[in-house]
Amino acid sequence: MMNASPPHPHFGTGRSLIEVIAVRILFYLIFILPAAACLNTRNAKPDRLPTAGYRYLDLAVDETFDHIGDWRGYDDGDALSMNVEDGAYRMDLTGSQYVWTQTSASYRDVIIEATAAQISDYDYNAFGIACRLDPANSGRGYFFLISGDGHYSIRWSDGRSLDSIVSAAPSGWIHAGKAANRIRAVCIDDYLALWINGQFAAEARDRRAAQGVVGLAGLMNYEGRRLAVEFDDLKIWHAAFDD
Repeated sequence: MMNASPPHPHFGTGRSLIEVIAVRILFYLIFILPAAACLNTRNAKPDRLPTAGYRYLDLAVDETFDHIGDWRGYDDGDALSMNVEDGAYRMDLTGSQYVWTQTSASYRDVIIEATAAQISDYDYNAFGIACRLDPANSGRGYFFLISGDGHYSIRWSDGRSLDSIVSAAPSGWIHAGKAANRIRAVCIDDYLALWINGQFAAEARDRRAAQGVVGLAGLMNYEGRRLAVEFDDLKIWHAAFDD
């Protein structure tokens, strides 16, 4: 379960494309595996292929984070900062908390891609992309997460708990540690799929949300530990299944 404190006030971009929301949440869930359970997965191979094909339609958002003034920063001392720095959107958080940025526009069927680069040393964390988030900032929506120790997961949040749709599993396609990964989330009808560095990782079917806003997320589950991650080259396309 998550015990959520009231969200910080909304703050947005100069171009009004993205509304940035930071929600600090105590997070006592099982996405991040204990160090003793971690595996060497560098040679892992996918055990199946995706069951659905899809196509990119028009590009709705193309954000390169090149202009500091386009995104307002947030600073909560040593515990949390969220700012555009050196052409990327950087989340830097310490302790047991979870933060996200969230678009102001709502979408139904989309493909979302972003590059996420971990720049902190501690690998037992989670970060990634969210789709169909509640515009009212309740935390409800789908999350496509990877971790610095080489795991991935697809999750559903009802604002109180973050439940597995696809449980955490290791992947050799993830560049572990201080490295960059290209994450793709596919949200079409009830179909959800996660691709990592151009390789298929997982898929599922779920009907709890049909549309919503897009987000980027970072999570640290351990007191005294730090996650710093930089997101860049965020793109959102309208999408459809292949005919």
